[in-house]
Amino acid sequence: MPRRYLEKDIVPHIGDKQVKALTPENVRSVIWKKKEQGFDAAAGQVRGLLKRMLDYAMTCGSINRNPVSALPMRHVYKAVERDRALTTAEVQAFLRGVRASNIRRQFELAFHLILATLVRKADLMLAEWKMFISKVPWHVPKENSKTGKPHVVYLSRQALALFKELRTLAGNSEWVLPGRGTLTGPFAHNALNKALKVSLEGQAIPAFTIQDLRRTASTLLHENGWASDVVEKALNHTIGGVRGVYNRAEYAKKRREMLQFWSDYLDKLAPAADLLLSPDVLHSRPVLAFSRVA
Repeated sequence: MPRRYLEKDIVPHIGDKQVKALTPENVRSVIWKKKEQGFDAAAGQVRGLLKRMLDYAMTCGSINRNPVSALPMRHVYKAVERDRALTTAEVQAFLRGVRASNIRRQFELAFHLILATLVRKADLMLAEWKMFISKVPWHVPKENSKTGKPHVVYLSRQALALFKELRTLAGNSEWVLPGRGTLTGPFAHNALNKALKVSLEGQAIPAFTIQDLRRTASTLLHENGWASDVVEKALNHTIGGVRGVYNRAEYAKKRREMLQFWSDYLDKLAPAADLLLSPDVLHSRPVLAFSRVA
């Protein structure tokens, strides 16, 4: 995600300026453009990235003062502590509602995959087929990972089936979710957020975010007795404190077992097989299914 902010938001606006010539107004224009688009949290991310980059410029002696310091984070975005986790009944209603909605076929599959694999939205949106070594597991490179470290995602039988259909829908694209009307790039980062809003229309489920799907998975897995370290590793969370320093275990075997258990658990609520199209229907469709909204 930092790379995407750099390429899409920072470089196009101030990339041609010398670092020593940057002013608070220059960086404010980049950050406020994001806020004006309605993405306050993303504006905070852009501000944080600019701050780190220009802190490094100070370390190197290129500038004497960081212009981002004139724009305190509290004036850009104040994070709201979230604890929303869906109940089992809400998960079932959501998965069934997604299938009955009019969102793009790729997004139907994407929502189930995010829930089943515990990945972050950006991990899936920026996924390329080259990240899948012999189909399993899925290797998220460090440049796409929020932790800045490579992450391995083990795939259940159901997840593999969902990816198989996405592969057909993607055609010759290198991207797992090629963007609207193109094979050469992914969807915009907010496309899934819009699809979620559409899929929840008419459903009696309190509002939630895509991130809340990961919290839901974590909550239900813990309730079903899975060890916290295994769940946290599958979520690609950094374990803090002394335990984080000394615990280098990857829990590969346990993570495989847990993610298969989790997909089987979801199948009892809304079978993944019911989501998949039959081979005849799938092959009769265009390579990229752009007929749906959102």
